[in-house]
Amino acid sequence: MLKSNLLATKLHQPANPAKWVKRTRLVQLLNEGLELNRQVTLVSAPAGFGKTTCISEWVDTLDWPVAWLSLDAADDDPGCFFSYLIAALQKVDATLGRELEGVLRSGQLPPGEIINATLINEIQELDERFLLVLDDFHVIQDRFILEVLEKLIANLPHPLHLVLITREDPPLPLAQIRGYNRLTEIRARDLRFTGNDIECFLNEVMGLSLSETDINVLESKTEGWIVGLQLAGLSIRDRTDPSDFIANLSGSHRYILGYLTEEVLNRQPEEIQHFLLQTSILDKLNGELCNAVTGRSDSRALLERLFNANLFLIPLDDVGEWYRYHHLFADLLRARQEGNRSALHQRASHWYAGAGMTSEAIQHALFAEDYGMALTLLESHAMDLVMQGYAKTVNDWVQRIPKVWKSKSPRTNLAFAWMYLLRGAYAEATTYVKQLESILGDVRPAARIQDEDASLTAEWLVMQSLVLYMQGKSTGCMDMATRALEIAPQQDSRVRSLAYFVQASVHQLMEDYSQAITVYQMSIQHGRAAENLVAEMMSTVGLAGMLQEHGQLHQAFAIASQAAERIERSGVLPPISAVVYAALGDACYQWHQTKESRDHFQRALHLSILGGSNTVTLLCHVLLSRLSQIEGDLEAATREVQKAVDLVPVEAPEYIRQEVASQQVRIYLARNRRAAAEMALQVHGFSFGEAFSSPDLPPGESIPYSLGQLYNSSLHVLLEQSRAGDDPSRLNPGIELANRLIPRAFKGQQLLIALEALLLRAQMQALLGDGEASQTDYAQALELAKPEGFISIFLEHGQPVMKALADLTKRDQLGNDRPDYVERILSAFSGSHPLRNEGHAPVPSTGSRPMALIDPLTGRELDVLRLMAQGLKYKEI
Repeated sequence: MLKSNLLATKLHQPANPAKWVKRTRLVQLLNEGLELNRQVTLVSAPAGFGKTTCISEWVDTLDWPVAWLSLDAADDDPGCFFSYLIAALQKVDATLGRELEGVLRSGQLPPGEIINATLINEIQELDERFLLVLDDFHVIQDRFILEVLEKLIANLPHPLHLVLITREDPPLPLAQIRGYNRLTEIRARDLRFTGNDIECFLNEVMGLSLSETDINVLESKTEGWIVGLQLAGLSIRDRTDPSDFIANLSGSHRYILGYLTEEVLNRQPEEIQHFLLQTSILDKLNGELCNAVTGRSDSRALLERLFNANLFLIPLDDVGEWYRYHHLFADLLRARQEGNRSALHQRASHWYAGAGMTSEAIQHALFAEDYGMALTLLESHAMDLVMQGYAKTVNDWVQRIPKVWKSKSPRTNLAFAWMYLLRGAYAEATTYVKQLESILGDVRPAARIQDEDASLTAEWLVMQSLVLYMQGKSTGCMDMATRALEIAPQQDSRVRSLAYFVQASVHQLMEDYSQAITVYQMSIQHGRAAENLVAEMMSTVGLAGMLQEHGQLHQAFAIASQAAERIERSGVLPPISAVVYAALGDACYQWHQTKESRDHFQRALHLSILGGSNTVTLLCHVLLSRLSQIEGDLEAATREVQKAVDLVPVEAPEYIRQEVASQQVRIYLARNRRAAAEMALQVHGFSFGEAFSSPDLPPGESIPYSLGQLYNSSLHVLLEQSRAGDDPSRLNPGIELANRLIPRAFKGQQLLIALEALLLRAQMQALLGDGEASQTDYAQALELAKPEGFISIFLEHGQPVMKALADLTKRDQLGNDRPDYVERILSAFSGSHPLRNEGHAPVPSTGSRPMALIDPLTGRELDVLRLMAQGLKYKEI
């Protein structure tokens, strides 16, 4: 409750006990900006000029919704800032930034351009105009935040009017928007009080009886500086000769402020002075917190007295629970504060820790240089803080801790390792895993590990095994995961869930699919028991993906649908959630539900970009390319696969390269660029010279799904070569490869690979004149595909397959149980566009500029082709 109340203070429009004296000219200036559709108001002036009060009372006169965000130094963290910004925007419309909020809650920071585009697009959809006020904006110095806001200001959506309240001009494109007459500026000269304002403020608001001469002198000495006037008013109260006091004021603003502060403090009872100085270490105050810091028991009543006495206390909520001192007043109190500040900060840290406000507790522990307390809090909460978007803040805290203490913080290292691993940044994750090795040393036998160390050691082993697995280094993965399960306490469901995930993944890699399913299910159960969505989703996605590769579309779709429902209910969108929607889209694609498929793919792409998962993003582009191609939009298909190619990192796992290459081959063949298709496969060991050759099938009963796609791609190339007029006998090596590939795919339950290989072999057999063998392959393919309702895989192979199925149906050679299913496939053909270019003529570009994959061959490519024509092998070239 305390935490939510404190959050509410950041989104609350503050009031000020030193009530702003409304001046018609300023109100007109501010309203004029709205009338002229200027979209930015900048209020820039030094501390003490009443900036916040001015804007607060101005917006009260408007009939506009207002999102108000009060900033402090802790908000100079991208994850923290954008979480609060979205919370503020949702005060205007609850739908704003929901997906961004879910991703931020999962601990991921989306790319700046994605945050910007998402906010602009969503705000643009609003019908009603509103104000977004960012108060104390000068505390924001983080380059990432400023770059996002710079682009937002350059492209402000019409419904948004942005108000920046700051002590100094921010590094934003002010000159540009000023030049376009889009900026209203309020400066110190506009905020200064003049004679009538001063008289009204001092004599009416503060209840003094100053002469016109005294007011003129104060105006001259303070230059209309509101905080100076307020301090002067507090100093003058109850004086018998205020004129003499006013006449003797002299010096700079800073001197006058210091002098007046002394005067105000010295005129307070000793207990009030003591209270003010002790509580000045706090950025925010409430009764219980002040009691803990000062040792009093009546702090709430005392805060109300100070507020009623206009003693620079500003309420931060509507119920009088939270306050803060005026920034300048707090600075001067801290400058006077003597005694043991560390003890005060320690008391504040313990109170915040007890209230469950970990961030504030750590901050005060660091101010107190109580590194033991800071590390205790970090060890317990670093994972949650990092996953809530406080990565930069946590890192800053760690940097403030002396090196001798850092080695005692393994859980903090684990938190960062998890953050990077979930983003697919394996190199960064490995750095923290290695740091853990220096901290934890050798893993001791399970019997000798203390209970408090067991979870930590087990999680470290899981992390090591995951990093190795994600990098494609499966050796030792199973042993580490098994060791982690031996060590992890039975009640630590989160770590056990992650260890089971690694085991299941390795079982899948070893083709032990029944055991993989069992262990995936155990991992999901433990993830749910731990209420850890990330742990649960990792295994859910693994299981759904494996079922999909095996052609069990309905089960995969059901599992992914349940996962999507849980994600939506949770409000958290970890990067892994993108794969859930990709799985839904893939199933819809196979059923030829193109609209639903595109919706799921687009959502998966959006979430993967938001979550910063490069691997999932490029796979989404591959899937969208395939979908665009079957819809007949080769230009879009080309663009999407090129995006995937551009995203492939140097250290990408082999399966990623194989997935991308397979779709490249499809596009090249659709464009009648067979030489380019051959070259794309030669990188993976295939040769299409005088004689076709392919890499040996890997040992074992089955083959990896992505590798199976490559083998099918090579068959597709051979088929197109033959159709282009090459000697049909060149198909024989392809049929031999298919003869080896299909039984291996069946043994490994890779139904999709087997199904496509059957369709390719059926077409090859037909070209060779073996109609009976071709018919047998088509019949077997239909038998495989019918239970799960595959449609698109037939459409992908275009007119030859359609004609063959139509002919077999006409001749009643498909058996009794398949005609209805074949009719569904043939009906889908009538509304689809084949992947192949049936006319065998080059397809012209419909755009004004040809896409990358259909550009003419480069000089280097031509050189390679000439060398191939001379009979050189790929390695020799």
